[in-house]
Amino acid sequence: MADICHLSLARNYRGGERQMELLVRELATRGYSQRLVVRRGQSLVDRCQDIGNLVVREVAPNPLAAGLAARGAALAHSHEGRTVHSGLIANLLFGTPYVITRRVVAPQSRSGLRSLAYGRAAGIAAVSRAAAIELQKRHPDLEVEVVPDALTGFPVDADRVAEIRAAYAGKILIGHVAALSHSHKGQSTIIDVARNAAASHPEWHFLLCGDGKDRDRFRQEIGDLTNIELVGWVDNVGDYLSAFDLFVYPSLHEALGSTLLDAMQFGLPIVASNVGGIPEFVEDGVNGILVEPENAAQLQKGIEGLLSDSAVLQNVRAANREKSQRYDAAHMADAYETMYRAIRAQV
Repeated sequence: MADICHLSLARNYRGGERQMELLVRELATRGYSQRLVVRRGQSLVDRCQDIGNLVVREVAPNPLAAGLAARGAALAHSHEGRTVHSGLIANLLFGTPYVITRRVVAPQSRSGLRSLAYGRAAGIAAVSRAAAIELQKRHPDLEVEVVPDALTGFPVDADRVAEIRAAYAGKILIGHVAALSHSHKGQSTIIDVARNAAASHPEWHFLLCGDGKDRDRFRQEIGDLTNIELVGWVDNVGDYLSAFDLFVYPSLHEALGSTLLDAMQFGLPIVASNVGGIPEFVEDGVNGILVEPENAAQLQKGIEGLLSDSAVLQNVRAANREKSQRYDAAHMADAYETMYRAIRAQV
């Protein structure tokens, strides 16, 4: 099968890099020859060592280096912002067609070079309608296909889940998994809820999994609260999702938030912000509750509403398990494979 070159210059392994890995793994099972071009030192390199028919190229963290590494590929796929320019470079120098995936809803600043890069792309995907709409505000002539991210399919160790539950016996575990960044993920709002609910809901215990730039800030905000913890980075995300009773995701902006799909797969009731692409996946009153960002009172009320009605809770759990089946890696790969084939047929 054709040589697909995946491009990312992301510094860390986060949601976008996980999605790229999921796509590469699924395409490998379909017989594709692939390249993975990433910044030197990216942990994604070690994570992909077991994937067959994959060539990994570590490059300097600049678009030119990544673009040059795509030479000879049948098609390049730019998975994050800087490699949009890498795709353009590969196209101008080698005639390589390229696909862009847009994973954010933040408005784009004016840039002639970026406009040229999007305009010459052979295909553009956005992970949600919200992301597509925002992109088309800056580039109204673009055709953008919505290709949602995929759930990860985290493994679960039943013994480890039992250990987590035993450590918090008698508690309702309210969980969150994301990079620690209030300006994006809104974790200070969770801390506010923990503070407000300490006396009224002593059975609630909040676990925040992840690491990031606001870790020290959150530690100061938590202070002497005993009903909330920063767990830190965890590799066994599936064990925690399996141990949680409810999932909160109070982002300030979000194109999708693929961790929501993972929470859905585990049947977790969700309280999330009504921003960006989240309402496309969490339907208020059906498979979760939507609240306004940075509104601790609404977030607490949403948690109370779900936990206070066992029948509603059961229905929400079932709805999320059912809905998550639409978002596995095979569905995502089907959409990209269709796009790839259409592009190759035109070359």
